[in-house]
Formats: sequence, C-alpha cells, structure tokens
Amino acid sequence: MALRGPAVQLVHYRARRVRVNQRSYYEVEGHRFPGVTTILSATKPRADREALQRWQQSVGVDVAKQITGRAASAGTRLHRQIAAYLRGEDIEIVPELAGYWASVEPLLQEVEEVLLVEGAVWHDLGFVGFPDALVVYRGELCLCDWKTARKPKQLDWITDYCFQVAAYRAAVNAVYGDLGLEVSRAMVAIALDDQPAQRFELSMEDLNSYWSGFQQRLRQFQGFRS
Repeated sequence: MALRGPAVQLVHYRARRVRVNQRSYYEVEGHRFPGVTTILSATKPRADREALQRWQQSVGVDVAKQITGRAASAGTRLHRQIAAYLRGEDIEIVPELAGYWASVEPLLQEVEEVLLVEGAVWHDLGFVGFPDALVVYRGELCLCDWKTARKPKQLDWITDYCFQVAAYRAAVNAVYGDLGLEVSRAMVAIALDDQPAQRFELSMEDLNSYWSGFQQRLRQFQGFRS
C-alpha cells in the first residue's frame, strides 16, 4: 500500500545521547534532558520489580536472560521494519519476524498518512522522547507505539506503556503546537507471534489521566537526582 505524504510538514529533530556525571541524557535543540524510558525504568514500582524477580527465579536467571534477550532483539528488529515501511522504504521480513509482521501488518495498512517516524521531541518539564510514529489512522491523528510480546496483555499490565505515550503526546504538542497540531489520540499496538496485534487505543481523557501519572513519576525521578 502506498502511503500519502503528510498534509503538514514536521521537522524531524535528532537528539544526541551524552553522559554527564555517570548519568545519561539527550541533547536536542539546546536542551539536555533524560529520556522518558529512563525515567520510567528508574521509578518502576516495587511490586513490578519484585514480580520480575520472582519470574527470573522461577525460570532461572540464565533462561530469563535468554528469553528477554530474544524478545528485545525481535522488538528492535520489528521496530526497524515498521519504521522503514512507514517511510516508504523497501523491507525484507526474515523468518524469525514473519509471525510478528503478519500480526501487525493489517494495522499498518490502515495508516493513511505518516507525519513523523521516530523523531526526537521534548518537554520543558524535563524529558526527551522518541515516538515510534505520528500518523493519520482511521481518519484521525494518532500517536503510535509499537511493542512485541510472547502472550497477550491486559490494559492494567501496560500502565508504563500508557505513561510513555502520554508523555510523548505532551511533548509532540509542545514541540509542534505552533503549527496548529494537537494530538488527542494514541495507540499502543502489541505484535504477537501467532495472532493479530492487540490495539490499545487511548482517548484524550485517557491520555490526560496517564499524563498525570507520568508527571508523578517524573517528580519522583527528579527527586532522586536532586
């Protein structure tokens, strides 16, 4: 499917990763802020960390590393293919990704326009993010985040994913607001190896709620570093 070019031309900003006093930051357009995923990882609730530790102990540390390593590799490679597809580039799906691609491809075919793919955005509250895509999906502007999983998820299992897209949405609106662009919808799409992708669609009300949650985590993170 040929994707139409964007009605609005957005500048694609690039960020440079730097380390200062053993801490990781991104520099973009005169700003130096930590990344959204760094913030969420550092402030992960204790219950989530303990659940991860229990799982690692149940399967064994070495097996857990193998599982998470394979999952991370598949996720990274799928991201690259989706980004190339959205840019109109040729793609080649290797056998290991065939199931994930078949899972998410029907969703991608519903994308009507592509405005931004993996560009850096930032917010003056103090963070940088890299949204996977800003597109027109089913007739509406939508911020998309692509994930992979071995098994289907439930919404209350992916709160951090929702915090992530809410932060990205706030940053996109801050960076591109002068163009009259305002994002009020987002989607977390989870590709599965053996079934159609899950689509968790978030309304403006949802995003505002998750944005409040992210800001709490951001304040917690900033408290760690003060």
